[in-house]
Amino acid sequence: MASTRSALRRCLSGSLPYCIALFLEAAIFHRHVLFYRGFLFPWDFRAVHLPLAAFVADSLRRGELPLWDPYTYCGYPIYANIQTALFYPPALAAALGSLWLGASSLPRLLAAAAVFQISFAGCCTFAILRRIGAGRAPAWIAGTTYELGCFFASQAQHMGAVHGASWLPLAWLCVIELRTSLRWGWLAALAAALAMSVLAGLPQVAVVVFGSALCLALLLALLRLARWTLSAHVLAAWVWALLLAAAQIVPTVQLTLHSVAKYRYEWLRSGGGIRLGALWSLAFPNHWNVFDLSKFNGPSDPTFLYLYSGLLSLALAVAAACWKPDRWVRAFTWLAAGAAVWMLGDSTPIGRAIFLALPVNIRIGIHPEFTLCAFALALSLLTGCGANRFLGDTRVSLVAGIVIACELILVSSGRPMNTASLAAEPGITRDSADGSRELVERLRALTGSSMPPSRFDTTPSVSFLWSTAAPMLEIPTANGCDPLAPERMIQVRLSFSPGARWGTCYQVVNASSPVVGLCNVRYLLSRAPLPDRGPKLAAEIAAYKIYENKQALPRFFLVSRVTRVSHLAQAAALLHAPGFDPGQTAIVEAPEGFEPAPAAPAHGEVEVISYRPTTAVLATHAKAPSFLVAADAYYPGWQAAIDGKRVPLYAADVGFRGIRVPAGNHRVEMRFVPRILYRSAIISLAALTTALVVLVKSARRRLKKTS
Repeated sequence: MASTRSALRRCLSGSLPYCIALFLEAAIFHRHVLFYRGFLFPWDFRAVHLPLAAFVADSLRRGELPLWDPYTYCGYPIYANIQTALFYPPALAAALGSLWLGASSLPRLLAAAAVFQISFAGCCTFAILRRIGAGRAPAWIAGTTYELGCFFASQAQHMGAVHGASWLPLAWLCVIELRTSLRWGWLAALAAALAMSVLAGLPQVAVVVFGSALCLALLLALLRLARWTLSAHVLAAWVWALLLAAAQIVPTVQLTLHSVAKYRYEWLRSGGGIRLGALWSLAFPNHWNVFDLSKFNGPSDPTFLYLYSGLLSLALAVAAACWKPDRWVRAFTWLAAGAAVWMLGDSTPIGRAIFLALPVNIRIGIHPEFTLCAFALALSLLTGCGANRFLGDTRVSLVAGIVIACELILVSSGRPMNTASLAAEPGITRDSADGSRELVERLRALTGSSMPPSRFDTTPSVSFLWSTAAPMLEIPTANGCDPLAPERMIQVRLSFSPGARWGTCYQVVNASSPVVGLCNVRYLLSRAPLPDRGPKLAAEIAAYKIYENKQALPRFFLVSRVTRVSHLAQAAALLHAPGFDPGQTAIVEAPEGFEPAPAAPAHGEVEVISYRPTTAVLATHAKAPSFLVAADAYYPGWQAAIDGKRVPLYAADVGFRGIRVPAGNHRVEMRFVPRILYRSAIISLAALTTALVVLVKSARRRLKKTS
């Protein structure tokens, strides 16, 4: 009994109670989305992350790999969209959990995964302070300030940001552990933390994690807290991390090259960043009325105008930085100052000079506002250092920590930046839109009357959220809204909607355009009446009008005439030209020597035998050689075969797929085989195997030393 009491006393006096407290604080802060029905994270969580996760979960439920999304942009390589976070273990675990608990549990499981990671970040922040000699209570204060402070309180909508920033403290801890010598276990842990920040789904935060780890290494060397070789070790971890994340990085790079993302420089005029006025919120949390968006008077996105991490926390951090700082405090002060300048972007003369001096190709990939996570972590570490130095007694530190935790929960929790109510904002869910189940059921029934289902689209009077929710609604659309929008599909949509080539979401302006029908768009959703000469009204439900486009072409059809072009620009010019008839002529991008079938009446039909996201099996019946157009997106990895024999597959009508088919009856198969994914996955597997071997050997050595 005495030994049991002694063990319990050691446990309670150790770090475990503080880690439990950090977990409970995070759960209480996000109690609405975790425990209350009808609450979830706001904005991008609902519009972007939840639909993507729903598609992943539904694919796994059907026993399919989530490779190709047939619901968005006439087809989309969802595995290559880094926001899907397909290879990120917590997000994948949430999707798998919904298979057991039901599809309706997915939002809560995603929230639970996020909150668990936030508390993990708090524990790693605690570990940093303990590693540099601070007491447990001050270290707990630092962890509390980071997990309940400005970044996680304001960025809940950006799941990739929350996931990525959760690995920042571990990355810094690994750098600190490596400061005196190369220890392979900690190097592997650093590589893993960096890789996880990439797989988390927001590259801009991953850039911060990578860059701040190197900056910390350089600062420690400058302050003589580490050897200069530390920077080389961090760079080695960079390489290892990129290899670990290759399964995501390589396909995403391929998608980027085929998307409008490469044109971002055409509208990017500055470095961006958080507005300078946001600094007021360090002391006055509601300075811009971010707690009531009906009164919001800020100059930019409210989530980047909220920097509040507690008044007592701020006071302790400032005191630590200003009053006889030691070398550790100086390192964290420089990190906080550097992160502040970087996150403010061109709001300061220094930041503007730096960003405008960067090459455009580098600048377009940087969102300096997400450096807020590094600023928040450095500020939290300074808070812990201040508490360790100025509060002294453990009991005083505990009281201060409780005050900080309670203040941050009372001030920041349940605010528009981190909590949304379905009662106040019904939005679009799996089975309803703006609270109407009938509208979704009717649209699903109309589009599903054919196989494969015909597509719907929207006019400018309807929210773009319909397009992003398509994977969750399981109703296919020809539109989408994603930074990695396929370049070809945007060019297609510019035929019936004016805009620039770098746009990501163009709704139907000219509903009478034949290209709308080419996209297999049979139904248009609108709140405003459409001209009588175009699509006809089919239903009117909940302030929405559903119009039927009877000129819509089938998903697969034959044409007799082909116009060969050599590149995308030529094809787009012909597609946008007045008088183009996609039902009679196909614009085909093919090399010299391509011989189209002789023009003849297209007496033939296409029968759909089976249709799945990654496979379509057709039967063609034609009296003369013809060209088969599939109104599904063209993308590397798609293959075609006729009667089991591989045939060339061409880009047709700018954004779609096409093949030449001979006369007679034939079986045509189109299959998606993303070899680039499989090859990059082998690289990741090899790097992961190496990391696991290193970690196991390191753990064994530690056990031998302690035994």
